[in-house]
Amino acid sequence: MRHPRRSAFTLIELLVVIAIIAILIGLLLPAVQKVREAAARMSCSNNMKQFGLAMHNYAGTNNDKFPASRVTVGGVSKFRSWTPIVLAYVEQDNVGRLWDFTTKWNTATNLTTSQNNFKVFQCPSAPGVPRRQAGSVLLGAGDYGSVNAIRRRFYTANGVANFPTPGSAPGDEALGVLAREVDTPILGITDGTSNTIMLAEDAGRPNLFQQGRDTGLNTGDGWGWADPDCGFSVDGVIPGVFGTGWTTGGTCYINCTNDSEFYSFHTGGINVCLADGSVRFLRSSIAAATLAALVTRAGGDIVGDY
Repeated sequence: MRHPRRSAFTLIELLVVIAIIAILIGLLLPAVQKVREAAARMSCSNNMKQFGLAMHNYAGTNNDKFPASRVTVGGVSKFRSWTPIVLAYVEQDNVGRLWDFTTKWNTATNLTTSQNNFKVFQCPSAPGVPRRQAGSVLLGAGDYGSVNAIRRRFYTANGVANFPTPGSAPGDEALGVLAREVDTPILGITDGTSNTIMLAEDAGRPNLFQQGRDTGLNTGDGWGWADPDCGFSVDGVIPGVFGTGWTTGGTCYINCTNDSEFYSFHTGGINVCLADGSVRFLRSSIAAATLAALVTRAGGDIVGDY
């Protein structure tokens, strides 16, 4: 007597198939995540490239000078950032025409304009909007800041010799490309435009992040793309208790904290825009001396490979 052919899986066969599918999914998900992050990093790099081109287009019509990172007008400090100036050069001229250059950045119509969100100011890898509010106003996010200077305590903490005196600001800062209060001639970047950082990621603000985790606090500055305090000077930090203020002047200087330091949500480093308009990815393992040489515009130091 012939038995009919079996047309169904046994329980063991079904479990084996499920296990194989689970293994394949487990192998696939990390690859998908890597592809997504690579795409986000490329998009972030393209944003910075737009700003690099915008700065050069601005300089081309303004005596070959880059704008100050922020200015004081009529005795009012932190009156305006560099960001409203370049709106016209990143295809946001319709918004740029709304900006009132006679009033402070967070007053009158400028406050309303500052609440707009633009993709060009946001890194896709960073947390989305809305972010924490400045008082009762939710300002448009800004993940890129001018690198204004590097402080002497960075040199001291990291054992970097020869703190540069040429081009130093009063006190203990060595100036970067986009200094505060004064425009910078391109010819004044004597270390070379291809060797000097102009803009960098300081992403996620005003939420305070420490080594990849949101503390639930605010950084206290960098409230949005129009905030003059989106720019920063480099100190490095000494990591401490999570959720507390970390001591400035330390050996942790990339992706440690976004409280006015280099910070991104990319694995292993950050995007920076150099003064020649090119964009590079700086790894977190970059030597402190190399980073210091990249920040200063007239330090007379040698960058080397990085």
